[in-house]
Amino acid sequence: MRQRGTAIAAVILLLTALVVQLPSPAGAQAASTGSAVLPPPDVLGDCTDAVPVIVASDAAAQSDIYSAVTLAGVLEAKRCIVLAGGRDEPFPEDQLDRLATAAAGGYVVGGHAAVPDDKLSGRSMTRVYGADRWETAIAVGDVAAALAAEGEPGASDGAEDEPDSDTPAWQQRLAAEFSAALRSSEAPQDMCMSLYRNGEPIFEHDASTPLLPASLIKLATATAALSELGADTTFTTRVVADADALAAVSDGVLRGDIYLIGSGDPVLATPGYINRIIPERPYTDVTELADSVMAKLSAAGIDTIEGAIVGDGSWFADGEQTYTSHYPPGATPETPPVWKQSYMSENLVGVLSGLVINDGYSPYTVSRRSHTRSADAAQAAASDFDDLLEAHGMVIRHRPRSGRAPSASEVTSLGSITSPTVEEILVRILRISENTPAEMLFKQIGRRHGDSSRAAAAAAATDALSDILGTAADEIVLVDGSGLSVHNRMSCEAAVRLLLSAGDDSRFAASLSIAGRTPTLQGCGPRPAPGGGSTNTIFAKSGQLNDSSSIAGVSTTANGDVLTFAMIANESLIIRLGSCNTLRQLTLDAIGRYTYGPDS
Repeated sequence: MRQRGTAIAAVILLLTALVVQLPSPAGAQAASTGSAVLPPPDVLGDCTDAVPVIVASDAAAQSDIYSAVTLAGVLEAKRCIVLAGGRDEPFPEDQLDRLATAAAGGYVVGGHAAVPDDKLSGRSMTRVYGADRWETAIAVGDVAAALAAEGEPGASDGAEDEPDSDTPAWQQRLAAEFSAALRSSEAPQDMCMSLYRNGEPIFEHDASTPLLPASLIKLATATAALSELGADTTFTTRVVADADALAAVSDGVLRGDIYLIGSGDPVLATPGYINRIIPERPYTDVTELADSVMAKLSAAGIDTIEGAIVGDGSWFADGEQTYTSHYPPGATPETPPVWKQSYMSENLVGVLSGLVINDGYSPYTVSRRSHTRSADAAQAAASDFDDLLEAHGMVIRHRPRSGRAPSASEVTSLGSITSPTVEEILVRILRISENTPAEMLFKQIGRRHGDSSRAAAAAAATDALSDILGTAADEIVLVDGSGLSVHNRMSCEAAVRLLLSAGDDSRFAASLSIAGRTPTLQGCGPRPAPGGGSTNTIFAKSGQLNDSSSIAGVSTTANGDVLTFAMIANESLIIRLGSCNTLRQLTLDAIGRYTYGPDS
């Protein structure tokens, strides 16, 4: 159907291009505001009890006029094309009289600038248009092809998506504008959309079809983390020493090791690592821990450690630092691994461990791709902490290493530091879309249930989502926590339900990116409607992989309505369309421009 619609669009635009070279058809009317050629009366048709097609009639609407003729030709045996005048002209009286005799409903060809809603005489009509003339012609071609194939007025590729004749005009407009992405030439076959207003569905297209969501899966990870770990949960990193060794200190020398013990803090870092790009990220400052430990050692008269700094990452006992050798159940020789090896070479995700500093990069640089991945995250963390103590003047005789700390009864605390809360960490996962913190929280979910391995974490998180979403959770396949895996799946309905479960006034929603303003969506926000005006603030999460482009979010509009939405599109190498592609842009435009609802 898409190919037929595009072919029809090409014919429409070819006619438009030829019109400047051909004489006007016999009986055609000259446009009063330019060089548009208008249909003669017999082509306009008799509107009595016919389904009307309204179109602007100035020079700028020439291609829309041909589109209207095409659409009217397949609606019924009785054609009814109503010319609404130019963009800055009143509706011609003779055309209003024709419209008054037409059947209820109908179509408008062109956007709101071409045919404003106030020209529709209060009618509830389906508006067919796109981002430009080509997109409008394709949209008309799609509808015309569907009507010709099915023989039913109002039918389309997704007839179940069309509002019925009793639907209010504002709702029809919202659905039409939101679904514009489906009529884009960039729209792939595998695409879902879902839009809710105040918790009630407004528009759905293949909404329950699970697709590859990319980073949109972080909505599920964050939801499960809040449920299973708790919003106020924190993670403590401790430093201890052997109690007997501390008691036997002489001549300023501690003869024994110092242990840095992790508890899976996903944001343990140094200020230099954090501030190299985005300083507004919540994190646990490991230098503060080093300062307090150094102060305690100095107070005990210790200036030399005849031992090593030992990093203990056993909090996650599974030892899985990456998932490049993992495969989903039922894998065949052709099945790709959970993570591509290229994710490691591009440093799209850090090293996973119960003890990680600076995402496991040692050393790091300004550019993510130039970071050096540590082979042993706990050893690298011990090395970083060793450097911090030595910078204070501590002499440490042995090289840092990884290992297990003695039992709690055998050690004495030298200090500890506590992370931000899970709720505070959400901004790094939902707004900045960092993969390492997402994966670390994912493993914490598994550990809470006794097993921090990826597979066990996925099972525990899936169970949590089932309790929250009910049957909608069946439309989510969790394989990892970040969305990097090509085996993850999520439907648009499930994405919307996750946002609805969190609430539009929640910390969860506030942690999403602000479209057009904050990271991951800074360059992609809603555009004002033609003619100007303000747009609604949209909090959203986006996702992008080679074969996936997605976005979901929530917006509280000027009249108090809450719009919750999702769009997922899958196609080979869709990444080539760019991060602010037409599909995302049209989706954001529809939400941002919703200023016309009830009580607006």
